[in-house]
Amino acid sequence: MDPVELGVYACVGLAVVAPAAIILLAVRNDHQRRNALWEWTTDNNWTCTQNAYANWTARLPGGTKGRLDLAMTGRLGDRWVTVADYRYQTTRVTYDSDNNPSKKVTTHHYNVVVVHLDRPYPPIAVVPRGPLSQLARTMFGDKPTATGNPDFDSRYRIHTGEPDYARWLIGKPLIDAHLSGVIPHWSLGGHELLTYRAGRLQHPDAIPSLAAPLLHIADLLPR
Repeated sequence: MDPVELGVYACVGLAVVAPAAIILLAVRNDHQRRNALWEWTTDNNWTCTQNAYANWTARLPGGTKGRLDLAMTGRLGDRWVTVADYRYQTTRVTYDSDNNPSKKVTTHHYNVVVVHLDRPYPPIAVVPRGPLSQLARTMFGDKPTATGNPDFDSRYRIHTGEPDYARWLIGKPLIDAHLSGVIPHWSLGGHELLTYRAGRLQHPDAIPSLAAPLLHIADLLPR
């Protein structure tokens, strides 16, 4: 066989084998990751559930279209905590020069932390302001849910239909914690205090440190 033809066949073979090898490696790594999480929950008297369901997923990106792949629940200190792997998919349709459609499905992964509180609260959320939100504030001023702290109100916005409740709940301790950068964005509704960030939980030893900022928020909530 001609050396050029051999080179072509070799390239074709690599193009077929390489993606398959990458997929197999990813599956193996995810299997090892899940086994490590299961072992950690067993060793620490937590429960671990696959394909779990929870009402609070409606507050996550993707809302009711997402799913919990793995949910681990147990006690940290004197509070019940859930740490979960969550994902949802988006579909983008593009068209080539002949107007033929092509779909691209993207899976978005998040790790979620929930602190289960011993009393219910009305819905509320604190999120960082994006550029459009900052522009709207500059043009139209603060909403009734503003705290009156200019630094906080310029960097964060509060979602709730009850301004008086927002001012009662988000007092100086929570404002100072946000401005110092020690706590993440969060939402609260019923008994569940929640936060999330992009990516999957890679190592179970990270669970306490992941939950610590949200536990700090729980300790700062007025009762």
